[in-house]
Amino acid sequence: MDGKKRPEEKVREGLESARDAVIGRIGEKRVKKIIRVISVLLALAALLVVASFFFKIGSIEVTGDVTMFNEGEVIRAARIYEGNRLFAKSSRRIERNIRAALPLAESVKVRKSLSGKVSIDIEFADVYYYTKVGDLYYALDEELRVLDFDESRNKYSAYNAVYVRLPELREPKKGEALVFYDTVEETDAEGETLYEVKKTSYYDFVVEFLATLKESGYHTESRAIDLREKFEIELVYADKFVIKFGNSRDLDVKFRILSEIIREGSMDYVNKGVIDLSDPSKAFARADESLDLTNYFD
Repeated sequence: MDGKKRPEEKVREGLESARDAVIGRIGEKRVKKIIRVISVLLALAALLVVASFFFKIGSIEVTGDVTMFNEGEVIRAARIYEGNRLFAKSSRRIERNIRAALPLAESVKVRKSLSGKVSIDIEFADVYYYTKVGDLYYALDEELRVLDFDESRNKYSAYNAVYVRLPELREPKKGEALVFYDTVEETDAEGETLYEVKKTSYYDFVVEFLATLKESGYHTESRAIDLREKFEIELVYADKFVIKFGNSRDLDVKFRILSEIIREGSMDYVNKGVIDLSDPSKAFARADESLDLTNYFD
């Protein structure tokens, strides 16, 4: 071979040289110790892989907030079942599954034991608002993000969520913000737009009002909000008042005047009444026994 080394010889010599350099830097004893540690870790990893085929989930326990969502719903969201391999899905993967399926989940902690028990501790955020689209009710935050949906309003109204009537919407998607129907352009066969397309900013008044109400101190006794018209915002309050806000301008002033009217006490003894704050300088309150508050609920 004319003194030329074969490729495998060059590789072997290179590895030996690298080994000698490492030993020279940190000492032969430390190198042997590192090798032993690595060997143990590899053995443990191999054991876990093997064990994953033998350890099964024997029980699943759900603790924490199991009122709005029961144990069965949380377990289905986790995508694990009794009899599954215990280590087939990591605790982090189970947590991600739950958060993806239940955006209302604020805190999720998953623990496993070698006895086959999986423990899920979960806490949910409060639902402040909900709306109806088609035959379903959708839980919302003040930014109009869809947190959950259900066939019944009771799931949300039982927890003091306020019903919101909104302008026409596109089909809601869990985990995403609502999209108002006329903010998306549609054309006919000739390419002509089918309706006037509005900028998304046109509906900023919706988010502004919901955020202000949530912080105002009047959210707790609010029952329904009509936000279908930008300049005719109405609120059903305390099961007896319809409060007319007109537009969403000067909301801080309007809520302050509302506080003064209610504190003044002249409306304490009426069964139903209207409080008109449309023009804060001419705000007034009057009894109106003809009000049908059920009209504010679809």
